Amino acid sequence: MSESSAVNQSLERVRRALAAVVPPPREKLAGNDRAAAVLVPIFERDGTLHVVYIRRSDQVASHRGQVAFPGGRVDPADQTVLDTALREAHEEVGIPPDAVEVLGALPTATTYTSGILVSPFAGLIPDSTPLRPQESEVAEIFVVPLPALSDRRFRAEYQWAREDGKVASYPAILYGGQTIWGLTYRITLDLLDIIDGRAPERA
Repeated sequence: MSESSAVNQSLERVRRALAAVVPPPREKLAGNDRAAAVLVPIFERDGTLHVVYIRRSDQVASHRGQVAFPGGRVDPADQTVLDTALREAHEEVGIPPDAVEVLGALPTATTYTSGILVSPFAGLIPDSTPLRPQESEVAEIFVVPLPALSDRRFRAEYQWAREDGKVASYPAILYGGQTIWGLTYRITLDLLDIIDGRAPERA
């Protein structure tokens, strides 16, 4: 099988699996200041799928310095949570909404520490899409090849000091000097499960 065929099969599995996942309707989130959405940007380069991540700046109100997907809180002007994900991805990393082929919604999840309900969406973007960080919110944009995300050699435990002074251990992906853990790690595993033909645990 050619690299191009393998990539197309992976993307088709994602489309089929995500077609069954229904994100929460916008009206149910009205007035919920803990509702958010993120975009999981995916692109193909040299026959391999890559995933775009950001590292949040130290100036944001929460999750400072942590690895995340571009996204943010639902705005009253957003008609759907998908609108939120596309708007925030445009604001934070410069991805034009009309450049995104939305593959579907991933299962919703809640952040460990802040209790934010997050609706993730996977979207295919052209490799040529210029990415630029919104400096006030994004310290860095980086990409990880999909095979590296699946590679057990990059799995480890991340030690995180909680506000109560206790240290908690969380599973993580360590790659290129970055630590992918928490909600971002769980969303990444959902995507990997789907590409491998398995149902996400929270679907």
